[in-house]
Amino acid sequence: MTSEDNQERFYNTMFELASQIKLNAETIKSETIINTIDLIQQINHDNNITFVYGAGRSGFIGRCFAQRLMHIGINSCFVSDAVTRQYTNNDLLILVSGSGETTSTVAIAKKAKEIGGKLISLSNNPNSTIGKLSDYVIEIKGKSKDIALTQETLAPYTSLFDISALAVLDSIGGILMNKMGMTEQDIDKRHATIE
Repeated sequence: MTSEDNQERFYNTMFELASQIKLNAETIKSETIINTIDLIQQINHDNNITFVYGAGRSGFIGRCFAQRLMHIGINSCFVSDAVTRQYTNNDLLILVSGSGETTSTVAIAKKAKEIGGKLISLSNNPNSTIGKLSDYVIEIKGKSKDIALTQETLAPYTSLFDISALAVLDSIGGILMNKMGMTEQDIDKRHATIE
C-alpha cells in the first residue's frame, strides 16, 4: 500500500465509524434511553449502586461509563474490580455485550437476576440470553463478535459496536450531568489527582 492508500483508508475508516454512530443516533429507541436515565437517577436517589460490566473491549467501554458516573456523583462500580461492592436487589447492573452471549457476561446477568436487581443491556442482539434477562435493552447496531467474520468493514472486528456503545453511554452521561446540575468544575473535583 502506498502512503496515499493508507491515508485514504484512514479517512474512510474514520467516516465509517462516524457513520455508524450517526446510524445508532437515528435508530436507537428513545424510550429505552429515557428509561435508562430515569432508572440510574432513581437508583442513585435511593442511595443504591449502579454496577457496570462487560468482557474484553466491552469491559473497557463499561469501565469508561462507570468512571463517568462516579465523576458526576453517581454511586457506581465496575464488576470484578478489586473494590466491587455487594450487589443487592435494590441495585442496577448495566451490561455491555455486542453478541449478548459472552460467557462471563451471561453468568453475571443470571446471578444478578437471581438476586433480583434491575438489568439494562447494550447489545447488537436484543433476543440474546442477556437481552432476555434484561429489564431494558439498548439495541446498538454494529459488528459484534458473532458476525465479525462474515461482515466486512474497514474498522477491525467489533470496533463499530464498541465505538457506538461508548458514544451512547457518554451521551447518557451528558444528559445525567445536565439533569443533576453538574458542571465541568464538579467533575474536575472528582477527577483523579494521583494518576
